[in-house]
Amino acid sequence: MPTRSAGKRHVRPLRLALHWLLHSGARAAAAAATAAEYAAAGCCRLDELQRAVQREWGQHEEFTSERHIESGLFPWEEDVYRRVLRPGDRVLIVGCGSGRDLLTLLQRGWDTAGLDVAPECTAIARHALESRGLKAELYTGPVESVTLLTSFDLIVFSWFCYSYIPQASRRLAALCRVAEWLRPGGRVFISYIPWSSPRRRWMIRLAEATARLTRSDWRPEPGDVIVGAPTGRYFAHYQHQFREDEIEREARAAGLRVVCHERNTEAILVLTHKEA
Repeated sequence: MPTRSAGKRHVRPLRLALHWLLHSGARAAAAAATAAEYAAAGCCRLDELQRAVQREWGQHEEFTSERHIESGLFPWEEDVYRRVLRPGDRVLIVGCGSGRDLLTLLQRGWDTAGLDVAPECTAIARHALESRGLKAELYTGPVESVTLLTSFDLIVFSWFCYSYIPQASRRLAALCRVAEWLRPGGRVFISYIPWSSPRRRWMIRLAEATARLTRSDWRPEPGDVIVGAPTGRYFAHYQHQFREDEIEREARAAGLRVVCHERNTEAILVLTHKEA
């Protein structure tokens, strides 16, 4: 007659096999879902991707709340600003959002303007400034195409916003436009998302294939990261992760020279005109 311990020995291999089967199935389903998201992304047009980025920053409570606006600069931002700001500088915050860093610089006495692609953000920033008795020029539109009839000593791409500009050609256009606004001896400060792990190149190729098939005007590129969206939206999140040499190549192509490039706690880049 089988003992209870013998029965347990028979059950354990079955339990482990079932665990492995279900776990493997879950991983395969997750990989298939991610691949489907990349393929779906390729079907979208560039303006749809841009609107998704605007929605994320313009309607996300975490980034539009009074608490966020009042939170001030991050420690790594404080460190960089101490190094790049000079007395009397006129500053432009690209991707000023609801006004977190814009408000801080204004309160410290810097002549600062803001630019954001999302009209919801500039409206919130304007209200935040007015409620505190502060004034600043606020512009709305994509940095690569907006027209500003003024110039600046320091232009800041705020908190990774450079990583949310899709396509290398559009990022290059953004840097070329920024270079036009830069005064002699001026600086550009960029924080960006570095390449954290090898992305699955076949997923990017899948997105490229669906983009060509649907004649989309957007071409996914290595380093693009797509995160699935709720029903009824094209994206929940888009970002581009940079290899170290990639972002420097973009800067040089725009006629800018790398003054400082650090990849410590945060990845940052400081640029100036090549002739400076």
